[in-house]
Amino acid sequence: MMSKKIIVLALIVNIILLSSCSLLGGSRTDMLNKYNEDEKADARLEQIIESIKNKDKDSMKGTFSEQALKEAKDLDERIDYVFSLIEGDIKSWESIGGSIDETGDYGQKIIKSRFRYDVYTDQEQYLFSILEYTKNDKHPENVGVYSLKIINVKDEEPIFSDAGIYKP
Repeated sequence: MMSKKIIVLALIVNIILLSSCSLLGGSRTDMLNKYNEDEKADARLEQIIESIKNKDKDSMKGTFSEQALKEAKDLDERIDYVFSLIEGDIKSWESIGGSIDETGDYGQKIIKSRFRYDVYTDQEQYLFSILEYTKNDKHPENVGVYSLKIINVKDEEPIFSDAGIYKP
């Protein structure tokens, strides 16, 4: 009788442990995908920061999707503006949040990420917002950054539409 109780208790504990990821807000696959998208966003920010540090227009353009580049108006001037907006040497950054939208349509997957970062120079603090398509099976030309928005946090009423490369 006692051994049956131990076996039942062991089964219950195993069921709880095996389903714990889904009880905590998603499948293990979803959790791994989120982690990968976070890493991709961080790497993209690093690439953008290097472009800014080196004032490298070609590298900056390389972060954007083919579609974004095709739709962009005055891209060279906007990139010059971003280069002139950032005062001082970029010293550090930290993620302040993000979201990932994943859709699927008959096996065609689209993953869109939006991440925000605080970026610190030796003189100022900036808020970067990056919208990027990391996967688009239907339209691969959309993969890449679609919009980059940057504001200086010292602005009295910071709004993203005033600075950066947005809705090209």
